[in-house]
Amino acid sequence: MLPSLLLFILGLSFGSFFNVLILRYSPDGKLFRFKNLNGRSHCPKCLHELSAGELIPVLSFLFLRGKCSHCGQKISWFYPFTEIVTAILFAGVPLFLNAFYGVSGIVFWGFAMPLWYYALVVSWLMIALTFLVIALIDFRYYVVPDELNIVLIVFGVIVSLLLFFHGNGILPFRTSFLENYMMVFSPTQNVLVNHFIGAFAGGIFFELLVLISRGKGIGFGDVKLAFASGIALGWPDIGLAIFLSFVLGGLFGSILLLVQRKGMKDKIPYAPFFVIGVLATALFGNALIYGYFKMFGM
Repeated sequence: MLPSLLLFILGLSFGSFFNVLILRYSPDGKLFRFKNLNGRSHCPKCLHELSAGELIPVLSFLFLRGKCSHCGQKISWFYPFTEIVTAILFAGVPLFLNAFYGVSGIVFWGFAMPLWYYALVVSWLMIALTFLVIALIDFRYYVVPDELNIVLIVFGVIVSLLLFFHGNGILPFRTSFLENYMMVFSPTQNVLVNHFIGAFAGGIFFELLVLISRGKGIGFGDVKLAFASGIALGWPDIGLAIFLSFVLGGLFGSILLLVQRKGMKDKIPYAPFFVIGVLATALFGNALIYGYFKMFGM
């Protein structure tokens, strides 16, 4: 319990950093530019520089009742939301992976596991955090920075290599979040091949959508995101994530049209739905496929 609490608190701090990273980002510039990250945080309306007490993640928002202490300007919900979700990922990803891979939580936190397992957990955590930042940036700016796709590729390669060389150290069929159904949808059980297929399938599928829609429905940024995510998730996980993202995006878009919040020509950011699809695949992928087959008596 204590390690998870410490990770949750550490996650709040990282969430505060992500707020700075995201809110100071300029879509026509680089994400990790020192100029954007340098300088004190301040109120966007009155430019009041925030004190240390006003920068405590989540608690400052609550104590200030969501308003600037100097001018009373409302503070966006975006700040505490990012901090809380980041903290949940910091604490939740290791616990989820311990259960998924069949590792005892006590043994893990006792630092008795091999080094490769810690590297695997950290790599998946980095991938989860990157997906979060991608979703939030696309939600605000309708763009996915190339730097974040590169991060997905790097840690996706690390995950695939670790699972390839050490997959026998975890529960059977756990190189995919679809578990045993991987054998149904994949032509091979080779981890490296499946991650290569995932990148190819994701990139080619979205590239075809760009060509068919002539760039009006899907942008090239989505192609790069699908390619990078395919490397990170592998096949067939990326296929289910894409399917779920289209279903969720279609439902949400239809609701916005019905309530007249959006028109047919208005933009809707795709990355948030894609990230939700990835999350659903990781948490419920096996159960969703099982329910689908059971529905048809298979």
